[in-house]
Formats: sequence, structure tokens, C-alpha cells
Amino acid sequence: MEGGCHCKAIRFKTEKDTFWVGACYCIDCRKISGAPYVVWAGYETDTVKILQGKPKLYSSSEQVNRSFCENCGSPFSYQYKNQTGKIFLPVGIFDTADNFKLQKHIWTSQKLPWIHIIDKLPQEDGSYQ
Repeated sequence: MEGGCHCKAIRFKTEKDTFWVGACYCIDCRKISGAPYVVWAGYETDTVKILQGKPKLYSSSEQVNRSFCENCGSPFSYQYKNQTGKIFLPVGIFDTADNFKLQKHIWTSQKLPWIHIIDKLPQEDGSYQ
């Protein structure tokens, strides 16, 4: 699958299937996206190839690095500092996101009160782990 940021400065492809797909309701994800939650797809780091451009990396907390496009601000990735072999990409940056299947809801204690989860998927008050 391929994707990229809004301005097309960053392009990437994934070479294998995701190991996890989840919706995160934490305050940090809401702040970086401007949306009430973000759906992330988890990949082994070596299966994500940057084809064009270079995401800007920053430390968003003691445990997490995030990256984004410097030109348009599109979020690009989320990585735990202690799990360098895994990278999470927001499904909205893929050219086609139709085939992702949500598996779990995380940080549900931080979701906005007007968000109602109606599916029967697992819910966690913490990270994907």
C-alpha cells in the first residue's frame, strides 16, 4: 500500500500487512490531528519505505517520538522510543484506507464525552500493548 502527506512532499509504501489497527482517543492524538480520535495502523519498521521526502521527527513525550510533514503539517508516524522495530501510521495518510479493519479502541478514558463507541471491539484505558 502507498500513501503520503497532503502536499505530496512525503510518499511511502508498506511492504507487508499491518500487525495492528486501533482507534486512539488520547489527548495527544487529538492535538496532533485536530480530530476527536486517530486510527493508527501498526507495522514493523523495516516494512515501511520512504519513497520521497523526509518526515520531521520530534519527541512528543518521554516514551514517544512522532513525525509529520514540515510543509503541510500532516501527521506521519508514532513510535515508542523503547520499541524501535514498530511504527504506527495514521490510516488517513494512505491513498486507499478501505481495507483496514479496526481491532481495538485505546485510551478510551480520554475520549470526548460525545463520542459513542457502538461496536463490540475491545476497549483499553491505555496503549495498544
